[in-house]
Amino acid sequence: MKREATRCLGDVLADFVQESRLEEGLQRTRIFAAWDQLTVGAFSLGSCTTYHSFREGVLTCRINSSVVRAHLQTQAEMLRLRLNASLRGEYVKQLKLT
Repeated sequence: MKREATRCLGDVLADFVQESRLEEGLQRTRIFAAWDQLTVGAFSLGSCTTYHSFREGVLTCRINSSVVRAHLQTQAEMLRLRLNASLRGEYVKQLKLT
């Protein structure tokens, strides 16, 4: 039997993700993971974020401590830039802390 149209595994997986319409959910998961990594790694905040939401470029995070929330709000633009840098793209247009 002769091989025809061989493809690398990365291309096959990319096609599967696209055909299954999983791109948006995977990107949302990457954004939430980047937020958790940024806040835990850079600020040692532990589990202060109780809720994530991402819609139309706006990342909304509910912070359970008013002191931490006030601290993060003063650095919201820097956090947004660091998030996008770690995601290697311009995904988060606005960071909303509640």
